Amino acid sequence: MVKIRLRRMGNKHRPFYRIVVAKSTSGRGGSFIEVLGTYNPLTKPSTVTLDGDKSLEWLRNGAQPSETVAYLLKREGVLDKFFQERPKAKKDFRFLDKRTAMMSQKSVMEPVAAAAPAEAPAPAPAPAAEPAPVVEEAPAAEAAPTEEATEPTAEATAPTEEA
Repeated sequence: MVKIRLRRMGNKHRPFYRIVVAKSTSGRGGSFIEVLGTYNPLTKPSTVTLDGDKSLEWLRNGAQPSETVAYLLKREGVLDKFFQERPKAKKDFRFLDKRTAMMSQKSVMEPVAAAAPAEAPAPAPAPAAEPAPVVEEAPAAEAAPTEEATEPTAEATAPTEEA
């Protein structure tokens, strides 16, 4: 079987990847058939250079992308073209729905925002209620001397008014 996957390049702690087509039996740094592009995760945002036509051709011929490469192909729009040609192939890439839903801003805003108000009030008061008495006890102890100091002043004022 032929796979589309990442081949690590670069130095220690400075990864840089080539997106390659390789036999599934060859190692990560082993022999490969063709280079399709590069991926640099260190830049912000991460940089992907990809030959979309070559990668689409390899997908048509049956090459299976790894999970990370499938995400990169979807991000670049190659998988969308492939799914238009072969709609049944989308069921093999269900894992992308969860991953891209969490990473895209649109899906992060809508489902999480809709779920957050329903879930946030229940967990929020419970943790707030537990630390709140601890926090309230300390200010209450500090507030008590202040009130006591205020009370004699009020009592001192009260007899003066009566007199």
